[in-house]
Amino acid sequence: MRRLLRWFQRRRAAASRDRAAITRALACFQAGRKIAPMGAHIVRREADHLVVRVMYFTNHIPPDRAWYAVPDEDVAIRELSFADAGDTAPWR
Repeated sequence: MRRLLRWFQRRRAAASRDRAAITRALACFQAGRKIAPMGAHIVRREADHLVVRVMYFTNHIPPDRAWYAVPDEDVAIRELSFADAGDTAPWR
């Protein structure tokens, strides 16, 4: 039973970390681009930061994407290029 409770606690902590990173990346995106995003999700988890992909509509399909390195601490969020993000599924 203790093992299950620890697993739930770790999952809740990870979900909280993910939600916070996505919220920070969306705020940074909207402040810099002045465009409403259509969604965002975690692409990669690192020990000290998360890579978040933000999708937004333009005049073509698939939607354009922007990647952000969101650190755990309240330091500056960094926008990444496609090559820097190391995204393995570009069309997802």
